Amino acid sequence: MSKTRPDGLQRVAPNAGQCTGQITGQSSGLSAGLTTTGPIAGKNAVMPERTLKYVAIRNWLAGRISRGEFARGEQLPSEHEIMAQFSVSRVTARQAFDELRRMGVIEARRGKGYFVSSLRASASLERLQSFGEMMAPLGIETHSDVLELSEIPASRDVSEALGLPEGEIVTQLVRARIAGGTVVSIDSSCYPLAIGRKLMLLDLAHKDVFILMEQRLDIELGYADVTLDVAPAPPGHARFLGLGEGQEVLRLRRKTHENTGQPLAFERIYARLDALTFHVRVARW
Repeated sequence: MSKTRPDGLQRVAPNAGQCTGQITGQSSGLSAGLTTTGPIAGKNAVMPERTLKYVAIRNWLAGRISRGEFARGEQLPSEHEIMAQFSVSRVTARQAFDELRRMGVIEARRGKGYFVSSLRASASLERLQSFGEMMAPLGIETHSDVLELSEIPASRDVSEALGLPEGEIVTQLVRARIAGGTVVSIDSSCYPLAIGRKLMLLDLAHKDVFILMEQRLDIELGYADVTLDVAPAPPGHARFLGLGEGQEVLRLRRKTHENTGQPLAFERIYARLDALTFHVRVARW
């Protein structure tokens, strides 16, 4: 079943329980263990007797940040508000904030308070990583909004990448990749039909395709050929990324292979320039 979006993308959900196209998040579980009341309260929870208060407050704040309830760059409750909210001392409140600062989740601005850090992940080009694996060091919850899941004729670049005749039917998957409530990238991926039809039946909103291939389809990933450049965001993508039409993005083209060398996927990833960086170690000789 498919539905054409106003921006021209199709929303397709062959499995209504999984690929709904809705932006949905999962609770990270960090907010458990704390009862709050008042204007900044979240869902009520009970603090276990042995939980340190500053740890529970840290986890409560981290959970709300990971779910996007506090946006990137948004100011957090002050130490005084946390003290009043949870009936703790300034020392306890400050411990919670200091822990989050050490984790890189928040930053302190002199005379202004605490703010959610800007999202900026760093990935190594020396290792084949999924989106979730890139974001894991930041401690940020990730998921995807499935924008399109369809079968289309392979274009020339897709057919060359996958080693298929031009025009052969392939599976196309377009996703908004979301971390901490922020759309970091729009990923457009094409797969040979035999693989794509199996992926259609799996949880593409909450699981990375690489993980699904390895754990559910028993495919051994081998390596990828990657090309990076900067290009204008394609029509329709800029809106999802919170950018102006035609604004530049980081474009990553990746052709992924099995251990045997057989092509598995061809991806075109369009990421915000302020959200991702890549690093690589190069030898002199």
